[in-house]
Amino acid sequence: MHHMDDALYDNIAAFTAGLVANGVTDAVISPGSRSTPLAITFDAHPALRTWIQLDERSAGFFALGMARVTGRPAVLVCTSGTAAANYLPAVIEAHHAGIPMIVCTADRPPELLGWGAGQTIDQHGIFGTTTRWAANLPVASEWNAVQAERFAMRAVAASTGTAPGPVHLNWPFRLPLEPKVTPVVREAMFAPLDVNPSGASAESVQMLCELAAVERGVVVAGPNDGIGIDGEHSMAAAIIRFARATRWPVIGEPLTQLRRRPVDAGPTNVIANAGRLLDTPTFAALHAPSVVIRIGRAPTTKSVRLWMESHRPDRVVMVDPAGHWNEPSFTLTDHLGDNPAALLDKAARTLGESNPGAPKGSSPWLESWLAADSSAEAVIAEVIVNEPLMAAGTARVVVESMPTDSMLITSNSMPVRDLDSFVAVGAPRVTIVGNRGASGIDGITSTALGAAAVSETPVAMLIGDLALLHDLGGLTAARRLGVHLTAVCVDNDGGEIFSMLPIAAHGSDVGFDRLFRTPHGVDLGGLDGFAGVEVSMADDRPGVDLILVRFDPDADIDQHRRLAAAISEAACG
Repeated sequence: MHHMDDALYDNIAAFTAGLVANGVTDAVISPGSRSTPLAITFDAHPALRTWIQLDERSAGFFALGMARVTGRPAVLVCTSGTAAANYLPAVIEAHHAGIPMIVCTADRPPELLGWGAGQTIDQHGIFGTTTRWAANLPVASEWNAVQAERFAMRAVAASTGTAPGPVHLNWPFRLPLEPKVTPVVREAMFAPLDVNPSGASAESVQMLCELAAVERGVVVAGPNDGIGIDGEHSMAAAIIRFARATRWPVIGEPLTQLRRRPVDAGPTNVIANAGRLLDTPTFAALHAPSVVIRIGRAPTTKSVRLWMESHRPDRVVMVDPAGHWNEPSFTLTDHLGDNPAALLDKAARTLGESNPGAPKGSSPWLESWLAADSSAEAVIAEVIVNEPLMAAGTARVVVESMPTDSMLITSNSMPVRDLDSFVAVGAPRVTIVGNRGASGIDGITSTALGAAAVSETPVAMLIGDLALLHDLGGLTAARRLGVHLTAVCVDNDGGEIFSMLPIAAHGSDVGFDRLFRTPHGVDLGGLDGFAGVEVSMADDRPGVDLILVRFDPDADIDQHRRLAAAISEAACG
């Protein structure tokens, strides 16, 4: 039954219908009064799952984790005031990582702004330059259903287009906020929009095929824009096919899904230890590239960037439909706006068809990379097997003990780097996800819980102790929302990554421990029983199973340094 005597709720029902028709499946709502019409209407729609998050900061990262997995925006809903400001860290990450997100902030009506009304701040443009579209909407009871559905369509299109990212809609509401009648569910009036071009131009394919004649080519893949997990897998498969066709090595960290064992079990040309090998000046100089094809965002590994800067290739081709220009080395010579997976697939097919009699497999250039990679792997395996469990071994053991097609969320700082350094090629088919847009340590737990909420397979998290402490509030949601997460925490009492930096050599002269390494002295075992957390137990009841891996930070730093030195020696062997 459709009632027209409540314009406010009818408009929001039309907005909700527009979201659902355009693929939105999840709304993350934080409790508040001014947002009542949005919360009630979203919750009434049978096709929209609603997740209640007490803290907007955690809610933002929870929505981010969902969109990372699905490639679809989740909708965030909060009341007015500082509630909106707490979304900012997640909105920034979504902006830099290209993750779709629709933020709906409730607000006081225009006549109350600037008069000291409670919970009233200037929310228009609060997210600054991070949004793909930001609108200060008219008071919602004063527009009509056609406008409302169009706003929803435009919000989804803006957040999922060629440059995905956050959209901010600010909703002023006048009292009364309560519905006069039972909230209705509307059907959408308009067909959904199709906003994602997926093609590759003939000119771009031809350019890559011509460059394939160069022996010293490399594909450098960084973390992908927010195309969802299925998109990441097809991107990785396309990169591997192209690398086989060109006989070029691939540099790709675990976040690119390139370390996974491919479905066809053939060679992948992926060099797992590229970051460590390129730290060795002799190896880096002997392996100066002529052509680099860049896919995705800037790689996490600093040595790859420095290698490209010090041995500038003749051609650096970036395939980047979002127009982000993620190339801080300024070595770029060509910028292609094609869909990367489509382009590499077409180029690989064309190369195969144009030269069916070409020798398959390898070249002296590729062999040299593969041989160095395999020497480095032997060195790592020996140390990890024969020494007590520390960060390197933990990264490897976690990935190798996860079920096929499960998902691992990694924290920034050391965990993402340890995965890059110690997860071998042909690792189990585990999807590895991290927040490498702005690369902060905030909100990792909430991101992982958001991913677990929409993932059909088990989700684990590898996190450092400071990152776990940073988002303790995120833990409170797991049991209440019926989400299960296995968390492995590398607990070395502080921020070990700072010990790898030049400032560490200054020690107590600059108060290094207190200002940088920040030993916290918190016994994380004390979290046992907090909000559904079970320490060092792995079962599948809702909540968080927290497995603590403790070791001496100095011994761990020493192991990292010895591994680096041994790989350097192997690289030059």
